[in-house]
Amino acid sequence: MMEAEENKRPFHYVQIVEEKCNGCVLCMKACPTRAIRVRKEKARIEGTCIDCGECMRVCPRDAMRAVTTGMEFAKLSRFTILSVSPVLYAQFGSEVTPNRILLALRKVFKFVYDQAFTHEFYNAAAELYIQKCRAEKQAVWPLISPVCPVVNRLIAYRFPSLLDHILPIITPRELAARELRKRLYCEKVFKLGDFGLYHVTPCSAKMIEVKEPMFLKNSYIDGILGISEVYHVVSKYLPDVEEDIILHQSSGVGIAWGLSGGEIDGFGQGNFLAVSGMQETIRYLEKIEMGLLGDIEFIEFRSCSEGCIGGPMTVADKYQAKTTVERLTRKYGIEKRVNTATVKRAFDEGWFFIEKKSAPSAPRIQISISDAIERQDRIEKILQGLPQKECGACGSPDCRTFAEDFVDGKASLEECLYVRIKRGGGNCR
Repeated sequence: MMEAEENKRPFHYVQIVEEKCNGCVLCMKACPTRAIRVRKEKARIEGTCIDCGECMRVCPRDAMRAVTTGMEFAKLSRFTILSVSPVLYAQFGSEVTPNRILLALRKVFKFVYDQAFTHEFYNAAAELYIQKCRAEKQAVWPLISPVCPVVNRLIAYRFPSLLDHILPIITPRELAARELRKRLYCEKVFKLGDFGLYHVTPCSAKMIEVKEPMFLKNSYIDGILGISEVYHVVSKYLPDVEEDIILHQSSGVGIAWGLSGGEIDGFGQGNFLAVSGMQETIRYLEKIEMGLLGDIEFIEFRSCSEGCIGGPMTVADKYQAKTTVERLTRKYGIEKRVNTATVKRAFDEGWFFIEKKSAPSAPRIQISISDAIERQDRIEKILQGLPQKECGACGSPDCRTFAEDFVDGKASLEECLYVRIKRGGGNCR
């Protein structure tokens, strides 16, 4: 029996380098959960951060940094195993094969796995689940992809009524890690504790899923390495690679996952949709919440524009990377290389399904209903006296949030430039 658990976020995996921050408010305005404030000319993460990396994209001073496991820590394991996102293949142009990239990594790391192959297993399992929902006519359409951790946490924070829409299938990165652990242990390749299993990713938010998984009791991954962190390793050893063994197993179906629409391209016939970019994701989640899009069976959401190739820890330009992925997809074909009967058997045995459900993660103020009503009335009253210009000069992302901060004792009205000028007898244009 799966139990609902509330996610506690004691640590953020996007951190601020204060020495570089000048309080420009760009990060605060970009944050989709309004988690950032600017106090004393420095940005602060005070609310529920979903580690989306939007602040990293807009910061002109490189003051926002992603927290990963790090190369040096990963090398502390006696044996280091890498499960590689296919987005890595998009960083070196279409003339460099995925197999050469994997072999270059193997010059440094003990064992390297092509995660794109597991994407094909996931696609087949997700398709079986959709078919099951069609037959039983009990699904909450549209189903939502569980793959993007930012989208999952955005739903838990801002759209908790949509949590039941998330497909209850384990993500490919966790499926790959679980199977690798089992295989390497059962085949006595390594002893438990002798190896560390790391996911090479374009996205800093994967660290959340490792440390605080939403749908698993514990992650099967020990840590993450950004593509930007391993890029130099691949670049260094590529010229010396001899393709004496085959590590790359996937078809173009798995490789295409780097693009927006890559996940649903691996499905058969159906009414599917792919949405990418934070603002577009929010807009479409709002539509689902309003009861729209019920004719869509499955939506692939990616918080990064153009999909995972637009992740904050990539190296190549996302549009050049898109061209590379499209060429590699054509080169390796769109015929799945997984055994359908094997997937069906594993699906029936429950091999693909999540271990727990997640509860809403929005912060709850522990006050009575009457106090909550009074608080809301005060917020509305304060809001009426604010300019509604959403300038952010007060250190809050917008006027409503500033009113909430004031009522909660986190801000002073004098911090609003408009209020200061008004009380001083001047004009505010």
